[in-house]
Formats: sequence, structure tokens, C-alpha cells
Amino acid sequence: MNAEVSLFFTLSKEFIVSNPHIWILCAISFAISAISIFFVIKICNKFGWYDSTNERKVHKGNIPRLGSIGFVGAYVIVSIIYLVMQKEARTSQIPIIAAGFLIFIFGILDDFLELKAIFKLIVQIISALIIVLNGYVFTSIGNLVFPIWFRYVLTFGWILGIINAFNLIDGIDGLCGGLSTLIMITLSVIYMRATTHPAANCLFLAFALMGFLVYNKPKAKIFMGDGGSQFLGFMMAVLPLYQTSENFEYNKFLIMLNLVSIPMLDTIAAIWRRKREHRGIMTPDKQHLHHKLMQLGLSTTQILNVLLSLQFIICLVCGIAMYMKGFEAFILLLSLYIVIILLFCTVHFLYKRSLTSQVN
Repeated sequence: MNAEVSLFFTLSKEFIVSNPHIWILCAISFAISAISIFFVIKICNKFGWYDSTNERKVHKGNIPRLGSIGFVGAYVIVSIIYLVMQKEARTSQIPIIAAGFLIFIFGILDDFLELKAIFKLIVQIISALIIVLNGYVFTSIGNLVFPIWFRYVLTFGWILGIINAFNLIDGIDGLCGGLSTLIMITLSVIYMRATTHPAANCLFLAFALMGFLVYNKPKAKIFMGDGGSQFLGFMMAVLPLYQTSENFEYNKFLIMLNLVSIPMLDTIAAIWRRKREHRGIMTPDKQHLHHKLMQLGLSTTQILNVLLSLQFIICLVCGIAMYMKGFEAFILLLSLYIVIILLFCTVHFLYKRSLTSQVN
């Protein structure tokens, strides 16, 4: 393990020293995001563009909802600058940026017009097709290589699922942005081993999100809105799809199952719950993970700290797995996923017991 840790620090140091332009662009991404969101808050307050409330949301009062304009705008601007500087990155990054921006634009329209679910689904399908038809697909899990047709079907379903998972997890201050930031930093560290452009792409988004989180931490001054949460879900699903080192490819799917496990398992539980109760799967309710933790007596800040701490541990284990042998890493990642599922089951059990005690 000492050799793996030494390799990690060596590669990280080489990446930092040899790519000063990336870190300058990261600082620019943060600055654009933070400064623009300051003005977005003022504009939203002037025109009354506030986040609506429903059975899923817990906030009270008038909170501006267009924070995504700041961090998505910062990411896109910095990415374009990077593509001008690094022409060889254009082929790999333009489809991702274009499809992500499409998701964002229709998400913003949804914030204002509350589009029907079918319209949002159509846009998500188009964006997912842009990605898979450009060859961005999962190819294997461990030594099991997927058939060509299954790669496209799996990745297509993955993108749609993760978009909506991050949309649903955006229920308390700082949660969706915080989870996404940690995932992007982890992916950038993983990519540093083998390829520069994907690592840079992840860092640009992470720093843009940091600018947003300045205003979104409890008590939030602004929310990201559906445009932001859908965009982040799309990017969390797509940015891991770059082809890179053999070790990452061997465990990529399992790594990503772990990295997005909090929103993904929460969404699976929500779908199961609503189908069991004969309700539409998009019907809002207050039985998401953060709602259950509230029922157990945790404050918004405590819930955020618990879930981000869990996400940090998940990211740390995934990072360690990248510096282990393929099959050993596979066992570690599989064990981690089982532990996360058990934690979800424990929270659900305590939540049900709490409800029962209240009734009695």
C-alpha cells in the first residue's frame, strides 16, 4: 500500500506542476461562478423568480432558484477557453459540453414553465443519444466484457437514471452541489493517472460548483433549480465515460455505482415506494433519505454533514481502489456498496420505528 500511496502523490504532484494553465482556469471558473451568482440573486429578487414549494421540498420563504446559471455558465466558458488552448481535446469534449448545455437550457425552461415530464424525458433521451452515439459507453465490469448492443443500452439507461437521481436528491441546502463536487474531485484524481483533458474537465466543474456553494450552504441564499440538478446528474453520468487506464476500465462501473450511490439508492427506493403505493413514480413526497433523517431528529446542517461525510468516505475508498490490483479493488468496491445498502436499510428501519412510536 505504501508504494500505491507514493505513486498517488507523485502523479498528483506531476499533474499540478505540469499543468499551471488548468489551475488558472479553475480559479477563473470559481470566480465567474461566485460573482455571477451574486448578481443572479439580485435579479431573482427583483423579478420574484423564487423556487416553488411542493411535498418533496423542505424550505420556507422566497429563495431564488437560478443558481445554475452561475456554475453552468462558468463551466461552459472555461471549457471553451480550454478547448481553444488545447485543440486535441475538442473531439472528446464538445459532445459532452453540447449535450449537457441542452439539458441545462430545457431545465431552465422547466424552472419557469414547469414542463410536462414527457418533454423533459425527450430532451434527456436526445442528450443521452448524443453521448452513446459518440462512443461514450461502459464496456465491462471486471473481466466480463459487455456485448456491443448491451453497452449502448446500459449506458443509455444509466444516463437517464442518474439525471433524475440527482434531480430528486436536490432537497436540502448544499446537498446536490456538495455531493457533485466531491464526485468531480474524485474523478479528476482518478483521471490524473492517465489523461489530462478529462481531469481538467472534472476540475472546471468542481471549482464552478464551489463558487455556487458559497451561496448554497445552509441557510441557502439561492438554489440551483431543475436546470442545475439535471445538468449535474447528466455530467455525473457522462464524465466517467472517457476511456482511460486499464485499472479504471476494469472497475469503472462499480466505482461509479459507489460514487453516485446516495442519490441512486434514494431514487430506487422512491420508485419502489411509489409503485408499491400505486402512485406515479414522479409524484413528490417527503420520504427521501434527507426527510427520513429529519424524522430521526437531525437538523438540515447535521444531515448535510452526515451525507457529505459518507460521500467523502465513499470517494476516499474509490480513490484507494484505483491504486490496488484489479480484482482486489473489485472486492473492496463490492464490499463498500453492500455496506452503503445496509446503511440505507438501517435508516429506513429507524425511520419506520420512529413513525410507529409516534402513532403509539
